[in-house]
Amino acid sequence: MSEKEKSKAPAVDSSVLIMDLLASANYPMTLSEICEQTGIPSASGHRIINTLLEHQMVAHDPSRKKSYCIGAKIFQIASTIYNKQSIIPFFYPIAEILKNEIHKTIFLSVPVGNTIVVVSKLETSLNSAFNIFIGQTMPLYQSASGKAILSMRSTEFQQTYLASEKKVNPQIKQEWQTVQEELDRAKRLGYAVTHGEIEAGVSCISAPILNLRNEPVAAISASISGDYLDQQEARDNAKKLIQAARQLSSRIG
Repeated sequence: MSEKEKSKAPAVDSSVLIMDLLASANYPMTLSEICEQTGIPSASGHRIINTLLEHQMVAHDPSRKKSYCIGAKIFQIASTIYNKQSIIPFFYPIAEILKNEIHKTIFLSVPVGNTIVVVSKLETSLNSAFNIFIGQTMPLYQSASGKAILSMRSTEFQQTYLASEKKVNPQIKQEWQTVQEELDRAKRLGYAVTHGEIEAGVSCISAPILNLRNEPVAAISASISGDYLDQQEARDNAKKLIQAARQLSSRIG
């Protein structure tokens, strides 16, 4: 947010800053440390912390005097959302077979609003340690999994998505023609490919997982070392990935 742009809900913004900080911290933090690192005034920080405590969004940590950590309510909310992903139990046995076939890190992502979120993964010891983690979030149009899912949506849905995304990211208007071409290609081939999505020197291939109504509800992906994949390597990996996606699709309602 620019200096000229004023928040319409400063207390909410400050609450999010505090919870983000506590979630990423390696140790419980005092109020003065929280305010120093977030730039929130002490008086405001005190009021917000007390409200977050009441709602169990943060908690006192007994390991350090007058310090705070993420509260139980955050874990309850996360657990509820996680347990709604009925596809996860089916993912592991299928991903294990796929991982052993192509020797790549395999991960599962689901759409949440205008984003894609990684909800599960299996790493192979033969692969480099890629920067993929549970809870990782990206815009749909930037990730292979998001593009695989968008490619199976109607033109009307894609246009509605574009209009919504432009509100938070105006530059997508200039990128959309390229994105649309990638979506058309993904729909035709049955998989999407991105380069540098996770980090430089890593490509991703992703195939959509469909429910009984032929709607995309998730995507299974593989991360592969290399800035770019040659077409043959992409096809070889995608063939097995699509097969795994179809197996997952057959197991969900």
